[in-house]
Amino acid sequence: MFKGLTKPERVRTFWVLGCMGLSILVLAVDANLGESLITAEIWGYGFSAFFLALAFVLNDQLLKKLFLFAILAGFFELPADHYLVGVTKTLVYPQNQAMIWSSPLYMPFSWSVVLVEFGYVSWFLLKKLKPVAAGLLLAFLGACLVPLYEYWAISAGWWHYENTKLWGSVPFYIIIAEGLLMIPVPYFISKLEESSLFKVAFFALLEGLVMLIACLIAIQLV
Repeated sequence: MFKGLTKPERVRTFWVLGCMGLSILVLAVDANLGESLITAEIWGYGFSAFFLALAFVLNDQLLKKLFLFAILAGFFELPADHYLVGVTKTLVYPQNQAMIWSSPLYMPFSWSVVLVEFGYVSWFLLKKLKPVAAGLLLAFLGACLVPLYEYWAISAGWWHYENTKLWGSVPFYIIIAEGLLMIPVPYFISKLEESSLFKVAFFALLEGLVMLIACLIAIQLV
C-alpha cells in the first residue's frame, strides 16, 4: 500500500486510512449496542474535526483542499436531503435535535467524513487508473460500502426510511444513489491540488448537484 509513496504521503495515508477504519468501527459498535452511545453529532463533528486538524498539523495541501471540497459538498447536499425528506417523504429524522433546513445540523459534517474517506480512496485509485475507470470502481465501492454506513446509522437510531422499497432497513434507491454520486469524485480529486480555493468550491457545488440528480434518478428506478 505504501510502496512508491513519499514519506509525507505515507504519514498522511496512515492517519487518514486509520481514521477511516476507526470511524467505521465506532459506527458499527454504536449500532450493535443498540443504545446509540456514540451520537450522530459526535460522529460527524468529531471525525470531521479530526480530518481538519490533521490537514493543518501535517500542513498537507491535498488534505486541506480535500476537506474543503468535502465539507462544502456536505452543505450543498442539503437540497438532496430535503428532496428525500420533504418531497418523497421517505427519509425521516428525529426532530428533537438542531436542524438546518430538513436535515440535522450535523449532516454536512457527516458527509464531509464520508467524502474525505472516499476522496482519499480516489487518490489511491488514480495512481493506477484514469478518472473515468476510477469513478466506475468508486461507484461500485460506494454502492457496497456507504449503504453499510446507512445500515449502522439506521440501527443506531440516527434516521430511518419509510414508504419505499427496502433491502433490510436500507432503501434500494439509496444503494443506487450512493453509487451514482461517487462517479465524478475521482475526477474532482484529480484536479484539487492544482486548483484555486474558488475552483475547489465550484467542484463541491457540482458534487452537491450530482447528489441531487443521483437521488432523482435512483427514486425513479425503484
